[in-house]
Amino acid sequence: MATPAPPFDLTLHIGSSKTGTSSLQGFLNQNRDELLRRGWLYPRSPGATRHRRFGMMLMPDQQLVSHRLWKRGKNDDVAAFRSQTAARLLDEVSTGAGHVLLSDEGLFTARPGAIDRARALFAGRARSVRVVAYLRRQDDHLLSSYQQAVKIGSTVRLSEWAAKDRGRLYDYAARLDAWRTGMRPDAVVVRPFERARFRGGSLYQDFLDAVGVPVEVGDLAVPVDRNESLGAEAVEVLRVINLFRVEEQGMAQWRIDNGPLIPLLAAEAGEPLSLPADRRAAYLAGFEETNRIVAERYLEAADRPLFTAAVKESTEPEHRLDPARLDHYLPLLGLPEAEWAGIRRIAEREVART
Repeated sequence: MATPAPPFDLTLHIGSSKTGTSSLQGFLNQNRDELLRRGWLYPRSPGATRHRRFGMMLMPDQQLVSHRLWKRGKNDDVAAFRSQTAARLLDEVSTGAGHVLLSDEGLFTARPGAIDRARALFAGRARSVRVVAYLRRQDDHLLSSYQQAVKIGSTVRLSEWAAKDRGRLYDYAARLDAWRTGMRPDAVVVRPFERARFRGGSLYQDFLDAVGVPVEVGDLAVPVDRNESLGAEAVEVLRVINLFRVEEQGMAQWRIDNGPLIPLLAAEAGEPLSLPADRRAAYLAGFEETNRIVAERYLEAADRPLFTAAVKESTEPEHRLDPARLDHYLPLLGLPEAEWAGIRRIAEREVART
């Protein structure tokens, strides 16, 4: 008779997105062997860095097959994908490590059925469960997520992006309560994504403290952070190029690969993306109540309110790209000269829009 696998303490880092998750996952990947030596397993089977396959495995069928990575992959059998991913993960976590840490920011918005599947997967295996979530103030998250969307092919303007209903994502109390109710963890640890409040001024040290790894960041390898944040002008340049790809080249947005362009644009100085003061204030007002609930329910009194960083404001209604600036950007980005005229036409059209 096979010996049952020893139970372990499970920590789920659920995001949220745009809170340094890629850096944290790279940090965990880089220190995987040292963490395992200290009793902490950061599994490989669901993904070397981000555990995407774990999050995807939990998704409802329709959400899974609509996922960008599913479309790009060679998968066609949902049931086989689920069973294989689960089997490989369970095999890996059964090797005897006392602690298992999984990280996928997509889990933050998981629906109740997905959370139920996660609980069922580890029932009888995990002796304790901790859920860790970092939260970014909603207006800052909006700007960061817009930039990321443009990086991967979006063509919408910031004003259009901001007008979308993101109540489900930004109702942080509801998202955390869903995990508390569905996963039934022993602890839910919430950290505001504000540099001034990181332990020792380090996101990595703060994260180690949040997940419960008893080690100082100085004893581990810290990756060199690549700041690929784009200025407002660079984001608009990229959006115009996306429009060209879609409108004149007939490319589906999910096929657009801006990877080679982003480091070049990130090296350009420029004003950051921002919202006008009145729009920002109105936007944040819609989330005052959910943020208050999170602070009262998940933070110690000394750590309240949820967000304390100063609000960065702009007086500009929305950034417009001067088409003449393409004289600088098109050669810089190394785009074929045959594409320049089409990109210019779109830039001129966009700046003329009211």
